[in-house]
Amino acid sequence: MSEGTKTASFWGVAAVAIAIAALTAWPRSVVEPQASLIGQLLFEEFTDPMIAASLEIITFDEDQGRPAKFEVGRQSGSELWTIKSRGGYPADAFQQMQKAATALVGLKILDVQTRNAEDHDDLGVVEPNLEKLQTGDVGVGRLVSFKDEANNRLASLVIGDRVKDDPSKRYVRIPGQDPVYVVTLDESDLTSNFRSWIEDDLLLLSSIEIKTVEIDDYLANVGTTRITRTRNYTAEVEKTVTDWSIQRLLEYDPNDELIEPTAVKLTAQDRPNRSKLDQMANALDDLKIVDVVRKPEGLEIDVDNNVSIKGNNNALASLGQRGFYPQENTDGSIDIYSANGELHVTLEGGVRYNLRFGNIAGISPTEQDSDQVETGVNRYLLVTTEVDPSQFPPPAIRPIPNSVEELKKTLAEKSGDNSEDGSTDSDEELTDEEWQERLEAEQEIITKENRRLMDDRKNQLAEAQRRASDLNQRFSDWYYVIPEETYSMLRIKRDQILESASGQTPAGGLLNPNSPTNPGSGLPPLQLPQF
Repeated sequence: MSEGTKTASFWGVAAVAIAIAALTAWPRSVVEPQASLIGQLLFEEFTDPMIAASLEIITFDEDQGRPAKFEVGRQSGSELWTIKSRGGYPADAFQQMQKAATALVGLKILDVQTRNAEDHDDLGVVEPNLEKLQTGDVGVGRLVSFKDEANNRLASLVIGDRVKDDPSKRYVRIPGQDPVYVVTLDESDLTSNFRSWIEDDLLLLSSIEIKTVEIDDYLANVGTTRITRTRNYTAEVEKTVTDWSIQRLLEYDPNDELIEPTAVKLTAQDRPNRSKLDQMANALDDLKIVDVVRKPEGLEIDVDNNVSIKGNNNALASLGQRGFYPQENTDGSIDIYSANGELHVTLEGGVRYNLRFGNIAGISPTEQDSDQVETGVNRYLLVTTEVDPSQFPPPAIRPIPNSVEELKKTLAEKSGDNSEDGSTDSDEELTDEEWQERLEAEQEIITKENRRLMDDRKNQLAEAQRRASDLNQRFSDWYYVIPEETYSMLRIKRDQILESASGQTPAGGLLNPNSPTNPGSGLPPLQLPQF
């Protein structure tokens, strides 16, 4: 055999050996006939949505070349869910997680569209790699991944385009693999919409609980040495089951906030604008947020509304950029003025909500949801709660008679008898011993009644303190972002508080009721007062 023949034979045998090795080593999913995959489960081992403990969704903005990540999960060893991509904001995620995980449980392969990686961009299943993508990249899909409590991956899927002939079907791909499958997928629960994962009732109050509302309508700005306010009006309104009443209405000099306000004298024609006030109460009841931003470390507002920020320039800057301006008082305490006024709401149980309205809030790239961003103008909101002590006056304690004579006098006053000793015909038959027994019995009755009244007040106050403390823990770490539409329902202008104007004009004249609110987008931190 010639050397050439030997060489050819050698390479022929080698080629066969390589082919055999390739066939045995290549992943089964690549060489398996297409027909054998039809009807198979995409994730055979993911059968129970209850074991899903975290969800990560990564999307890509092709225009801006920026990926975004949304992550929600249960804290290890607890039932507490948080949105990790929102600084750990509390999530109401148990049921939502089940619904989201169910979307991938039982997902069957209907067809294999391609096994060629070059087709991925055409089908929208390019993996959204946070490090490799850049502006101009196209065909990037949405990566959805579930893990269990031990951080083991349960399922991961790149979701691509809809099938043109059947929008209920999607092109999908398992990350790291080339084949693109066709599946029937309802991805409505695979959402990174922030509001879908949280308790959407922010204040946890009912409009029927509202007892009084104080409207403090002003605009605040940062001056060179202090915070200045242009004050419009203050109104205290009281709510009943069927109506509203205005307890106090004050108007201010628009040029000097330090001038004493003028009390508006209301007439019978000056009725509260029930429609606007009901709208405000309903907006409080149904207050929804579109975003949150975590406050910086060191910024604390306690249950008594005491603010701790001294020497913390980061906290000062954080507040000022969002339209909340600290002002130190002569006694060393700190007030926070708001760019667009305040609303104070007291409930029947004695809890008082303080709502401060800040600047317009743009949604920055690092704070937005990945696939569903609330559009339109939004506004920053700062919420604290406290106990309103005026709702817990000391109870009317009955005096306890210390002698028979005091008892007789008390009985006389009670019955309207003007006799000197207060005795009645039946009382005259009582012996001194029987009078003493009656005194002791009356003392016991009054003591128990007084104790019951004091205990009731103590218990009601404790319940209000507990609720206010719980709420403050809920609100303490966050700036909230609310829709401008909601803000407009919460802020009632001076010309809207009454159904008809009284015509009374205080000294200095009325402010223009149509003056715009402060739209400021935040002031440089260095302009804020330094304490």
